Amino acid sequence: MKPLDDITVVDFTQSVAGPTCTQLLAEMGATVIKVEPPAGDAFRNLMGGDMSAPFNHGKLSIAVDLKAEDGHAVATELVDEADVVIESFRPGVLEKFDLDYESVRERNENVIYCSLSGFGRTGPYSTFPGYDPCIQAVSGLMSITGYEDRPPVRIRASLIDCGTGANAAVAILGAIRQRDRADEGTHIDISLFDVAVAWMSYWITNYERTGTLPERAGSKGIGSAPNGVFEAGEGYTYVATLTEPMYDRLCDLLERPDLLEDERFETLEDRVDNREALRDELTAEFERFESKDLEQYLLEAQIPSGAVQSVADLVDDDPHAEARESLVDSTNPETGEEITVPALPFRFSSDIHDGTFSSDPPAVGEHTVDVLESLTYDDGEIERMLETGAVVAGTVPET
Repeated sequence: MKPLDDITVVDFTQSVAGPTCTQLLAEMGATVIKVEPPAGDAFRNLMGGDMSAPFNHGKLSIAVDLKAEDGHAVATELVDEADVVIESFRPGVLEKFDLDYESVRERNENVIYCSLSGFGRTGPYSTFPGYDPCIQAVSGLMSITGYEDRPPVRIRASLIDCGTGANAAVAILGAIRQRDRADEGTHIDISLFDVAVAWMSYWITNYERTGTLPERAGSKGIGSAPNGVFEAGEGYTYVATLTEPMYDRLCDLLERPDLLEDERFETLEDRVDNREALRDELTAEFERFESKDLEQYLLEAQIPSGAVQSVADLVDDDPHAEARESLVDSTNPETGEEITVPALPFRFSSDIHDGTFSSDPPAVGEHTVDVLESLTYDDGEIERMLETGAVVAGTVPET
């Protein structure tokens, strides 16, 4: 038994944020029915391959044309029997199909309905399309990312998407717990914008307190030095000395007692004020090491450090990722080829979850017939809907 094995989730989301949320629910045992358009999730053909695969393990896929009468009827029956409905349409779209929260609640009183969007259901930005880098821009996150003498830059990983999906899963779990207690559903409104603003956290608080805008600082850490990325003899290593004892150990390790006696570097505040001069001194020392060797040398002295690895380094040659089984094999549902994906990021000591995905990600409409048979449709009705294109079964080829 898994915690959510009595929960059915109807998933109208695409791309990253929503599918991240519903994959977490699926791996906790929920039956997640991914309702896709006939052409499939928009991420299925991104970057020359099915980039939706890392976010869709453990789900059933049904391909439905909501604009077709029969397709709309199928979607309606699904949401009317669901415990949880999650959607990522722009506000107003699902109202046209009576699949919005108010309409669904009239037919399914205790439904937990999660609306996931770029900017939320209210406010002047609510109708804007939500795209992770755009959210990074308007939330202030991009303004503090990059180097001080260069334009702002985006974080290339979809952190806000993934973070919003994880937050949505937590909210849904809370709503399920509340429904168990009070026998009532709810509408959850969660947006990438709100998550990004929340993650700005101390930068917002510090600005309100001091009136000082945070500046772009490249890889420099705040409040201490040395703290940042340093060039080694080969590659780069992040080094952070956050306390006086750490700095003392660093100087002892490098056999540089003169750096302890230099008045420019006497206190933490002095080192921050003279950060670049200290960088020059240390870079000359660090260049004697390769980045991984420097990392290990510093870590043995309890000085926080990390060699800057490429994706290839992580995937092909990282012993900790291998030991933690952080990367697992999966399958591209459109081609059948084996692919590597990140594993689930949690480990249980009990039998709640063993850390492996419960199934490979589905192809577009892979479970259409199975889901329809579990509803009220007989073979003749299913065949007719397949012929009209109201629903699609199997893999839709690229056009």
